[in-house]
Formats: sequence, structure tokens, C-alpha cells
Amino acid sequence: MTLRFSRWLSSADSIAIPVALALLVLITRAPFMTQYLYNWDSANFALGMRSFDVSLHQPHPPGYPYYVWSGGLLHLLFSNANTSLVLVSILLQMAAVIGMYYFAARLFSVTAGIASALLLTFSVTFWTYGELALAYSALATFSILTGHFAYQTSLLGKDRLLACAACYAAGTGFRPDLALFLAPLLLLACWRQPLRRVALGLTIAGGGILLWLIPTALLSGGFQPYGDTLFAYFGTDVLERYAPTTKGLDAVLINVRDTSQYLFYALYAEAALVVTGIALLLWQACLSGRQAWKGRVRWAQPGFFVVWVAPVASFYLLVHIGDPGYVFGFLPALLLASVGGWHRVLSDTWEQKRMLAAAGLTLVLLVNVVLFLSYQKPLMLWGLQARDVRVASYLNYVQSHDPESILVVSYDSYKQLRYYLPGYANSVWLDTTTPKRQVFPTPDGVQWVILIDPSVFALAQSLPAEAEFLPGENWAALLPVHPGQSLVYEAGRLRVEP
Repeated sequence: MTLRFSRWLSSADSIAIPVALALLVLITRAPFMTQYLYNWDSANFALGMRSFDVSLHQPHPPGYPYYVWSGGLLHLLFSNANTSLVLVSILLQMAAVIGMYYFAARLFSVTAGIASALLLTFSVTFWTYGELALAYSALATFSILTGHFAYQTSLLGKDRLLACAACYAAGTGFRPDLALFLAPLLLLACWRQPLRRVALGLTIAGGGILLWLIPTALLSGGFQPYGDTLFAYFGTDVLERYAPTTKGLDAVLINVRDTSQYLFYALYAEAALVVTGIALLLWQACLSGRQAWKGRVRWAQPGFFVVWVAPVASFYLLVHIGDPGYVFGFLPALLLASVGGWHRVLSDTWEQKRMLAAAGLTLVLLVNVVLFLSYQKPLMLWGLQARDVRVASYLNYVQSHDPESILVVSYDSYKQLRYYLPGYANSVWLDTTTPKRQVFPTPDGVQWVILIDPSVFALAQSLPAEAEFLPGENWAALLPVHPGQSLVYEAGRLRVEP
């Protein structure tokens, strides 16, 4: 019995281990799924499920069609947009963890595969985004799958180029930014391959992109409106607002700070293991000329991880990183590299040391579990539950008023209100990030202006004394208005005219 179990555990092709890991992802995510669309982007995805049109930011550019369409299929079963999209995120995470296991198991050992999969499973923000209607989990899933096949093709001499190209193309349909981030891995897989094979692989990659790009453009009014929306979005929302090309060195420093913070949010207790593991991997590579692991430690393996990480990290550092979920594009590479470093050191040491390492890994994972479940921060379970309560409060408060008698002014929650309360047509978005003048005439029949969101609520302090505030709350204010008046925002202040 013991011998049979040992053989089962030592087999990298055993299906029981990845199935168990996938179930672990499911049972740790399903009980904590958010009940409401989490933010602006989540609402864009849900609106896209109703009517897909990127020119209307349903969803926002470049489109994320496979994520939205997958959510639409599940919506047929669950009749709830948030639940459907969160389930897509969970399925993507299950695939990512399985891919992580097989990658590390075939690269190092079954034990390393389990360790890598567990490190990814209990990455704090990776867990967080498994509870949200957001597409960031796809960054990890397809980075792992594309990386796995690229490694097998380029370093192990196996013919996995077509699988690499297919995963690359599929990933771009979930996250179009992967077309840029994973291109070096695809090209690395093409290196020294027969020309006919390369042509076929690139055809699969390009054709796979066109498979989602063409319907996305057609559903968005055609290629011209889609292209105009895409370039306007990147020109204004990315380059003009955030990129060093317009903001200078300060933008680079902000990107460095944010990328570092977001990576730490993903790792927390795992950070020490990752840093030391990568250091051990590089140390072993430096000693390859004198002390080879299994006779052939080379710089090729660390170099592969550089090709994987550098394009993604460079974009985030030199252009923009807008959300903690973006680090999932290179987080798996860091986890794999660190496990590789530790594996090389521990593979030839005493059994007692390996048991000690396993105990240390268990402790690290438990710390991350405790942090996610109990730490009162926005990206922990506490923050997700608080956001659900806040969104429910917004919706209940607005619904307590007649749709024809109110004008709803919001910032962060604008798209969520549009999705959940389509009958409240008198709803406008106030951009509180700009000093530019914005004027909102009150429609006929409107008697009250409701200010929603803390950033908009804060502007109510400059309004007339008749503004009413919810007792004990800092997210909504009620302002009486009269026919012909307008709400005016200028230079950071809000007022009623005339």
C-alpha cells in the first residue's frame, strides 16, 4: 500500500494531484464570492453581457471578449451577472493552478509542482481576484500555459510550438494585453524551429487573435469605431494620464512604487521564500561551471524566466500599472523560479531538512490564509465584504426615491448604478479627478440631487446649508433643487446655479 502511494505521488502525470489542487481552489473561493459587481470594470463586463459594444465601453477597450462571452454562457445557468463572471474567474484560477503544477512537476519534481501550485493558490491577491468579476486571473492562466509550452519547445527540445501558439491566441481573447506580454515567449518557442513549423505556429497565433478581434470590432460598430475607441482610450486613459511620456520621471517612480506594492500584496508571507529562492537559483547558475546540478546547470533556465518576466515588468514600470491584479502576468514566473532555487538546494540534502522546508512552507501558507480571512484591508475578505455592503447601501438608498424626481451624481459607482438600476435614467458621472468645469442641468421634474460615493459626497461641504446628509454616513448627500437650476463642478468645488 505504501509503495503504491509512493509511486502515485512520484508520477508527474497523475491526474489525482491536479484534480485535488483544482478542488482546493474551488472550495477556498466559492464560499467567499462577492455578491455585487465589484467596481467600474466589473460593471462594464456585466453591461457587455447585455449588449457587447466596446465603443460604448461595454466592456471597456480592448474588449476582453472571451471573458465576457464565457460569463454570458454561465449566465444562462445562474441568471446573475456577478456570479457568472466570478465563476469564470474561479475556473481560470483552477486552470492556472493545474498548469502551475504540471510546469513545475516536469521542470523539477512532483513535490516542487505541489509547492508551486500551493504558493499560487494562497497568493493573497490571487485569492482575492478569484472572488471578483474581473479578468486578471487570465493573466496568470495563459502566462503559465504559454510559458510551459515555450519552455518545453525551446529548452527541452519537445515539439510544443503549436500548443504554445494556441494558448497564446486563446489568452489574448481573455486579456488582449497578453498579445504584447507573451509575444517574446512565443518567439522564443519559434527559435531554431523548422520554417514550415514556425509559419504554422504564427498562423495559429494570428488567426486565433482574428477569431475574437473581428467579431469584437463588428459588434462595436465596425473597425473604424472600434479603432477610434481603442486609440482614444489608450491615448487619454493610459498615456496622457499616467505614462512617463507625458508625466516624466515622477510617473516612473510611481510605477516602481505601485508595482512593488502590488507584488508584495500578492506575496505577503511568501515574499521571503520567493526572494531567497530566486537568489539560490542565480547562485546555482553562477556555480554551474564548477558545481552542476544533475551535471548541467546552465544560464538557459534563469534566462528563460527573464524573457518571461522582463516584457511585462518593463511595461508596468515604464508605462503604467493600474491595478494590483496586473502582477499576475509575471507572478507565476517568480514563484516557479523561487521553487526551482529551493528545489536544487534541497534535492540532495538530508530528509530532516526537507521536512523542515515543508514545515516552513506550510507556515507561510497558513499566514497568508489568516491574513486573507481576518486582516482588515481592502484587498482582503474584510474589504470584499465591506464593498458588498457599500454597494447594497447605494442601491437601496437610490431605490428609496422616485426615479423621476432625482438626479443621481456619482463617480466610482456610476457604472454599477447603470447596471443595477437601469430605470433611473437621470444619472450622470462627475469626474472628480479634474478641475475642468462640468455642468449638469436638472431634468424636468427633478426635485432632488443625490450625491453618491465618498469623493462626490466630500464636495457637498461646499453646497448650500439645505443639503441633507445621511446620519453617520460619508457616502451620500441629498440636495433640493428647483426647475432651471444646474449643478456645476469647477476647480474642485460643487455649487448650484443660478
